Amino acid sequence: MAESLSPLQAINQKELELRRRIEEARRKAEAQIQSTREEAKQTTAQADREGQAEAKVLYERGIEEARQEAETVVSAAKEKAVALRRQVTANLDEAAGQILQLVLPARPKSHSDTISE
Repeated sequence: MAESLSPLQAINQKELELRRRIEEARRKAEAQIQSTREEAKQTTAQADREGQAEAKVLYERGIEEARQEAETVVSAAKEKAVALRRQVTANLDEAAGQILQLVLPARPKSHSDTISE
């Protein structure tokens, strides 16, 4: 015959069973929390890597655009310098003559110049 438990023994047995179930549920919850934390950590690390890669691409694109713009500005400046040099060279003789006229006043007529007239 199966032994019959006293009500106090039955209550103690139920309490032990419930404690065991609670402890098992707590261990499972802790394991799930740890797993979720690890997953979040990995997701954050992956997002960080992807963000850094995207930032690098954007940075390099910006550098390339700035380089191209600088080349355009330098090229335009060189073309303007060549045009100005041509313009100055074309007017150089005339400018030199005008400067000489300003620096060296017209020679006053000497006495010998006035006699020959």
